[in-house]
Amino acid sequence: MDPIRIDTPESVDLALEPVGLGSRFLAALIDAVIQYAVILAVLLVAAPSLAVWAELGAYFDLIGSAVLAILLLVVALLFFLYKLLFEAFWNGQTIGKRVAGIRVVQVSGMPVTFLQVVIRNLLRIIDYLPSYYLIGSICVLATGRRQRLGDLAAGTVVVRDRPAERPVVPTALSRPPHTDLNRLREHVLRLSEEDLLPARGYWQRRNQLNGPHRARVAEQVARGLAVRMGWPDPLPPFPDDFIEEVLYVRAQ
Repeated sequence: MDPIRIDTPESVDLALEPVGLGSRFLAALIDAVIQYAVILAVLLVAAPSLAVWAELGAYFDLIGSAVLAILLLVVALLFFLYKLLFEAFWNGQTIGKRVAGIRVVQVSGMPVTFLQVVIRNLLRIIDYLPSYYLIGSICVLATGRRQRLGDLAAGTVVVRDRPAERPVVPTALSRPPHTDLNRLREHVLRLSEEDLLPARGYWQRRNQLNGPHRARVAEQVARGLAVRMGWPDPLPPFPDDFIEEVLYVRAQ
């Protein structure tokens, strides 16, 4: 399965690995076990109350119907909101996805938005038809980015989550700084995580680039950082040094 290549404006190549049915099935199975366990717990708690109300005779029809309606609503909300809320507020992951080592992201590689999570989970109903995710499975197998209908509509993709391969950042400077680090820190704080992606991607892959190409990319990345954070001073003679200082300051 070919990775998704993302070209940043600074020409730093970032790669995402879409996942197929195996990992998604494992995540869905774990999530289903959790959902059914919670439902069973709710029923075990509610059962004694239903038994007591049943002894009320004529009043049971009204009270019992109301309780059953509430239980059905709880079950429906659990099945729908479980994945929606986890993916929206847990960085694109449910408990099952976390265990399986996968996550939902935008096709651009950025974290998913709440609206995208809502769209992909609403269309989960169609992906589920006519039986357990048959339509969704066909779409995953037929699309290059392994997307089900919900992903296609929301502009999302499920990718391999590899914490160990995330871009590393310098924990110490390799040489005396060319800039005033305290002054640099004020500007670095203006950078968003999205602004830092090209720098982190470059820093991780810099040793894989040849001399002229590395110098060209480093200059583009350094100039992009300077523009985004409003850095007024000239860049150091070696852009690598500036990138290292920015990442070091941000890590602190």
